[in-house]
Amino acid sequence: MTKSPETLSSARRLISSTYVSSLVLCAMGVVGMPALAQDDAGETSLEEIVVTGQRASIQSAQNIKRDAEAIVDSIVADDIGKLPDRSVTETLQRVPGVTIERFISIGDPEHFSAEGSGVAVRGMKHVRSELNGRDSFSASGGRSLSFEDVPSELMAGVDVYKNPSADMIEGGLGGTVDLRTRMPFDSDDRLISGSVSVNYGDFIKETDPSGSLLYSDRWDTSAGEFGLLLDVAYSEISTRTDGIFLRPFFARNDVTEDGSTAWIPRGADWRSMDFNRERLGSYAALQWRPDDTQEFFLTVFRSEYDMRWDEDAIFVSNSPWSIQLSDDTVFDENGVFVSGTLSNTAPPSWEPQVPGIPFGADIRVSERESVTTDYAAGWKWVPTDNWEISTEFQYTDSTTDTLDSTVATGINLESLTIDIGSEPPTITTDEEFLADPTNYYWAFAMPHVEDSEANQFAWRGDLEYKFYDSVVKSVKVGLRYTDREADNINTGYHWQGIYQTWMTTDWGGGLNVNELGMPYMADGSQMTLNTFDNFFRGDADLTGVVWAPNADIAAGYPGSYVDLYADAAAYADSLGHPYSATYGDYVLRDPNDEQWANIQEEQTYSAYGLLRFGFDEWAMPLDGNIGVRVVETDSVSSGFLVYPNVAPFGDGSMEPVRAENSYTNVLPSLNLRLSIREDLVARFAVSKAMARPEFSEMQAYQILNADVDADTGGVTLSSGSWNNPYLEPLEADQMDLSLEWYFNDAGGMAHINLFYKDIDGIIRNQTIAEQYPDLNGTLQTYSVTRPINAGTAEIQGYEIGYSQFFDFLPEPFDGLGLQANYTYIDSSTDVPASISADDGSLIAPVDTDGTMIEGTLPYEGLSENAFNLVGMFEKGRISARLAWSWRDEYLMSIGPNGFNGTDGGVGTNQSVAWKLPVWSDATGQLDGSIFYDINDNFTIGLEANNLTNEQTRTIMKQNGAGDHYASYFVNDTRYALTLRASF
Repeated sequence: MTKSPETLSSARRLISSTYVSSLVLCAMGVVGMPALAQDDAGETSLEEIVVTGQRASIQSAQNIKRDAEAIVDSIVADDIGKLPDRSVTETLQRVPGVTIERFISIGDPEHFSAEGSGVAVRGMKHVRSELNGRDSFSASGGRSLSFEDVPSELMAGVDVYKNPSADMIEGGLGGTVDLRTRMPFDSDDRLISGSVSVNYGDFIKETDPSGSLLYSDRWDTSAGEFGLLLDVAYSEISTRTDGIFLRPFFARNDVTEDGSTAWIPRGADWRSMDFNRERLGSYAALQWRPDDTQEFFLTVFRSEYDMRWDEDAIFVSNSPWSIQLSDDTVFDENGVFVSGTLSNTAPPSWEPQVPGIPFGADIRVSERESVTTDYAAGWKWVPTDNWEISTEFQYTDSTTDTLDSTVATGINLESLTIDIGSEPPTITTDEEFLADPTNYYWAFAMPHVEDSEANQFAWRGDLEYKFYDSVVKSVKVGLRYTDREADNINTGYHWQGIYQTWMTTDWGGGLNVNELGMPYMADGSQMTLNTFDNFFRGDADLTGVVWAPNADIAAGYPGSYVDLYADAAAYADSLGHPYSATYGDYVLRDPNDEQWANIQEEQTYSAYGLLRFGFDEWAMPLDGNIGVRVVETDSVSSGFLVYPNVAPFGDGSMEPVRAENSYTNVLPSLNLRLSIREDLVARFAVSKAMARPEFSEMQAYQILNADVDADTGGVTLSSGSWNNPYLEPLEADQMDLSLEWYFNDAGGMAHINLFYKDIDGIIRNQTIAEQYPDLNGTLQTYSVTRPINAGTAEIQGYEIGYSQFFDFLPEPFDGLGLQANYTYIDSSTDVPASISADDGSLIAPVDTDGTMIEGTLPYEGLSENAFNLVGMFEKGRISARLAWSWRDEYLMSIGPNGFNGTDGGVGTNQSVAWKLPVWSDATGQLDGSIFYDINDNFTIGLEANNLTNEQTRTIMKQNGAGDHYASYFVNDTRYALTLRASF
C-alpha cells in the first residue's frame, strides 16, 4: 500500500515522539530504549534495546536539542541524579554558556557560598525561570526563582533556551531555564523509587541526611485513564568557609624619608563562617485522559528552604591616614607596601585620641526561610488532526523571611604585622592581648530584616491549526494574562554604635578612654572565645583569637538588642558616664512601619502569533518559525515621599505616593533550521528580548534632604532614593548562528554556536534634577540620585560543545566517554559616570586617591572564558563521572561593602570619595561520582564536591597600587553516600 506524504510525516512524528519520550523514561530507569527495525515482511517496527544510565540520558538530551525549534541545551533526570550536584543550580553549571555564582550574592564579595547560588546565561544574570513552561519565582524582591531552593530530585529535566520563539513567555534577557517535572503518563506502569543519602563536610566535620521518594501509577477506568504521581525530597547540608582579607591601599607621602608616595593598606582581617541549610520539596501531579482527544492535568509543587549561617570575624575599622609604619617596612619598586608592621600609637589630632588600631569582632547570624507553592491546572483538546486547543491556569504564592543580624565587640590592637608576599598573606598580632576579654568593649549592632510576600495568578490560552501538504505547517496564536502582587519589607542595614572611639571624652563624648574595657563580660555569659581552630585548614600563617558576642544575642533580635543597649548604658552610668543621656537607647526599626514597605502591583497582557513552515522537498530541508509577541505591562508602586524637617522646605511630613507605570514591548523572533545532511544541522535565530526591572529597584519611597551649612547658612537640597518606580525593562536585539553535528547514534555530537546581544536600558544610579514644592507651594530643585535606564552593552561570543562514548575502544575501555564545552564571551558597556548627590562620591570606579580607575569595565558577572570537562565511564554495573568546571575572572561589583568610602587626606578634612571594582579571580572545581548497580532494583554510590580543595580569591584593582588579591576563601570537600531503589 502506498502511503501519502502526510501519513508518512505523521508516522515519523509519532515515532520521533515515542523515541524521545522513551529516552527520557529510560534515563529515569523506567523502560528500555526503542530502536527502529524491520520484520520479515519488511514492515517497520519497534525493537527494544536496553540502554540505561549516562548513555541514555545524553542521547535523550541530544534528541531534545536536535528536534527543538529553538536553540536549547538540556539535562535529563539521570544527569541530575548522577552528576555530583546537590541542587539544580550546581547542575546548570554543566550547560554550555551557563555559569553560577560562588558567592552568596554577586554584590557581596566578602561572603563565599559553598553551594552555588545565582545563575547567569551567557554572562547575563537576567535569566527567566520557569516550572513546566510557566512562571516561577521566589519572593525576595526579584522576579526569578532561586534555583538553589529547588531539590534536583523532583526534576525530570532542565531545558536552557538561548533564543526564544514567539510562543515562549517573555522576560529572559540572557535565556530561559525551564524546570520540567515528571508526569504520571510518562510511565507505562507503576513506578516506585527512592533514595537515601548521608552528606559529610570534611571542614565543618558534620554529617547530614537527605532522601527522596517517588510514587507514580496510572489506571484505565470507565471514565477514562487516570494517572497520579507523588514525589517528596528532603536534604540538609553543612559547610564551613574561612576567609582572609586584605584591605584597599591608600597613597601616603608622609611615611617615607624622602616624602615619596607610598601605597599603604588599610589593614587585614579574617573570618570563619558555618553554613547550614534544610530543603524540603514536594510535588503531586494528576492527569486524566477521558478520551483520545482530551487531557486534563493538575499539579502542586512546593519548595521550602531554610538557611542559616553564623560568621565569626575580626575586621579593621581604622582610618587609613592615621597608620604608622615600622622601620623595617618593605616596599616594591612602585612604592607599594609588601611587608611591615602597622600601628597607631600616636593618633593625629584630627582622629579620636585612642591609641591602637581599632578592630571590630563580631558575630553575624543570617537566617532565611523561603516557601514557594505553585498550583497549575490545564486542559488540551485535539478535536481533529488539524486543530489543537489548550489552556492553563496557575497560581503561585511565595514568602521569604530574612534576619541578618550583626553584633560586635571592639578592641584596639597595638600593632598588626602583614606580609603580602605570601599567599594567603601572613597576619601577626598580639594573641595574648586578643585573648584578654577585658580589652574588649561593646562596639555596635546592626540588624537587617526582610519580610517578603508575593503571589501571582496567570492564565494562558493557545490555539493551533496544522496544515498538511503545505509549506506552512501550522499557525499558532495565544493570549496570556498575569496579575502579581508583591509586598516586600526591607528595613535596610541599621548600624548603631554602642561604644565607639569617637564617643570618648577627648571628643566631647561621655566615655573615658581608659575605661572602655568591660570586665563584666569575662564570665562568658555574653561572649564566646573563638580560637579559629584549624583556620584555613592550617594553610595560613595567622595568630589570633577573638572574643565575640554570643550568637544568641544576634539571633535574638529585637529583644536581645534592647537588653544589650540597656546593659551597656547601665555600665557606662555606673562609671559616671551619662551614656544613656548622651546617646540614647537602641532605636528599633519596626518592620510594620510603612516607610520600609515596597508594595508592587503588576498586570501583564500578552498576545502572540507564530507561523511554522518547512521546505521538506529541498535537497537540504529548511524549517522553522516566525512570529511576534506583544506584551503590555502595567504596574503600580505604593509608597511615600518624605519632606525635610527644615522650614520653608518642609515640616517632616510624609506624602503618600502612587506611582503608575506602563510600557509595551514588541518582540519579534525568527528561528531557522537547515538539515544540511542527516547528521548535520545548521540554525539561525534572531529575536528581541526584554527583562523587567527587579521589584527591589522599583520601591516608591523617597526622602528629601535639606542640609544647612552652619557657617554660611547655605542649603543643599538632595535626595538619594536608590529606587525608581518608573524604570523600564532592559531590551536586547540578539542573534544566534549554530552548527550541530550528530556523528553517531550513541550520544556522539559536536556543536558550535555564535551569539550576539545588543542591550539597551541598563540600570545604573544617576543624578538628575527634580522639583518638589516647599511649604509655600514654591517649587524647589533637588539633586536626586536614583537608578535609571542609562546604559548600553554589547555581548558577543561563541559556545563549543562535544560529547561521545568511545565504543570503538577495546574492552573495558569502550565504557569511557567525554563531554566538553567551552564558552567565550566578549563584552563592552557604555554607562555614563555620575556624581552621587547624597555624598559627592562618584558612581563610576574611583581609586582611593580620587583618580578614575583605568580601563573599560565589562558587564558584571561575565567571564570571558569558561569550560566544563566531564570524563565518564559506564560499563556493566558501574557508572562513574569526573567533572571539572572552570570560569575566568569576572567583575562582581563596583564599590561594595569594604571597598568604598569617603576618607579625609592626611592632616586635612578634605573628603576623597572612592569606589573600587572587585573581581572574582579565575576558579575551577572538581567533582566526582561513582555508582554501582547492586541489581536491577538497587544502586549504591559515592558523590564528592570540591575534590581538590580549591581556594577562591577576589581581586581589587587600583591604579597606583596595582592589582592585589582582596580575599582568600577555603571551604569543605563534600561527600555523599547514596542508596537508590526503583521498582
